[in-house]
Amino acid sequence: MILIAQNRKLHIRDVLVHPLGPLPWALSNSDGSLRKTNKAALARELEKNVSPAEDMPEPSACIIDGMSLVQKLKGDDKTFQQLAETALSLALHEGARSRRIDVVFDVYWKTSIKNAERCNRGATSGTQWKNIAPGHNIHQWRKFLTNP
Repeated sequence: MILIAQNRKLHIRDVLVHPLGPLPWALSNSDGSLRKTNKAALARELEKNVSPAEDMPEPSACIIDGMSLVQKLKGDDKTFQQLAETALSLALHEGARSRRIDVVFDVYWKTSIKNAERCNRGATSGTQWKNIAPGHNIHQWRKFLTNP
C-alpha cells in the first residue's frame, strides 16, 4: 500500500482514513459478522448536529414510526375500531401541516435475525385472536402487543 501511495503520489494519511476490511467497524464485528444496530443511537447521532426547523418548508412529508404509534395507544376496554380511529387521529394530528403522511412499520422476514429476536422477545402467553372484528372489545392491550 505504501508503494502504491508513493507511485501515485497519494498522501498515506488520506489513504488510511478508509477501512481496510470488507465492512466498516461501525457495521461489523472483528469476525466479519454484522453488528446489531441500535436505531435510537443512530437517530441521536443524526439529530446531534441538527437544529429543529422553525418553520417546515412546503410541501413537506411526515414519516411516523408505526410501532411507536401503536405502543402509545391505550387499548384496554376499547374496540379494534376505536383503536384504529385513535391511531388515525394521532397520525393526522402529527402530520397536519404535511402534504403526505407515511406510517411505517418494521418488516421481519422469516430468515432474518430481527425476526428471531422478535420471536424471542415476544411472550408465549400473549393474547391472540384469529378473527379480528371492528367491534371486538380488548381487555388486555399490552398482553396482545407482546404476542410475536
